[in-house]
Amino acid sequence: MTISVSHVVKRFGDFLALDDVSLEVPDGALLALLGPSGCGKTTLLRIIAGLEVADAGRVLHHAEDVTHDAAQDRNVGFVFQHYALFRHMTIADNIGYGLRVRGVGDRERAARVDELLHLIRLDGHGDRYPSQLSGGQRQRVALARALAARPRVLLLDEPFGALDAKVRQELRRWLRRLHEEIHVTSVFVTHDQEEAFEVADRVVVMNRGRIEQAGTPADVFEQPANAFVMDFLGNVNRLPGRGETVFVRPHEMKIARERGGDGSLAATIVHVNPTGPMVKVQLRAVDHDALIDVEVPAESFAELALAHGDTVHVSPRRVRVFADAAS
Repeated sequence: MTISVSHVVKRFGDFLALDDVSLEVPDGALLALLGPSGCGKTTLLRIIAGLEVADAGRVLHHAEDVTHDAAQDRNVGFVFQHYALFRHMTIADNIGYGLRVRGVGDRERAARVDELLHLIRLDGHGDRYPSQLSGGQRQRVALARALAARPRVLLLDEPFGALDAKVRQELRRWLRRLHEEIHVTSVFVTHDQEEAFEVADRVVVMNRGRIEQAGTPADVFEQPANAFVMDFLGNVNRLPGRGETVFVRPHEMKIARERGGDGSLAATIVHVNPTGPMVKVQLRAVDHDALIDVEVPAESFAELALAHGDTVHVSPRRVRVFADAAS
């Protein structure tokens, strides 16, 4: 099932939520809509689902125009951030609810529920209630419920946003493995760059109702299309150049005791944060008083014997310059 969004516009009063957005989701892909709050990613997801109606443009599912079809006619599974499970129903009844509404018989419904309980690794939990499960388990139940009717498209809105960091990491890996098993065309919304890059086949970066860049995680990270994408994808240093702004990621900076060349800056170490194999070092440039973040392998940091208050020289190993960068 391919998804095609063509020149979609959506306004809420005077607010332009989506501004001429076009997007292709290949059959069987797991695509992440990534961007800051208010960028339009959830609105786009809801238009794909049929939960919102576009003011202009078209939505096609496998070349079939579904722009004006109701959500229940699109055969789409939707997973919300806060589970939206029925608290008074058992896990089995929650998963099978959509099937019961569609008139599926008891035996067929029970078989499908058992199949999904096994898929989400909750065999034997069908007679429990949502309050008896952890947050991660409840989100897996919500996903099973969305999959129960064998949807052609699976849509997920910040599916891990309500969970703590450790559980989020576990569920990311689980969702990736699950997608490799079922291969249903899927789109999920997130503002977490690490989450998008770890889970998705393709990443679409949005800002102010428009798509800034779309591509594989590697392409988007290594070849950002503009200053916004570069700045949004993790920590980045903005360094002064000759009439321009230079972007350098912390792991692409080098620290030395001695001046290295024309591109090096004298800086004073103001904070050191050891984080396993990498040490995060924050420095203050001597000449222009800007803060600079550098990530150094622990072995190199130990060899340099760096300490708070030391004056060193930092230089970029790779720089990126964008014409649209603000001065």
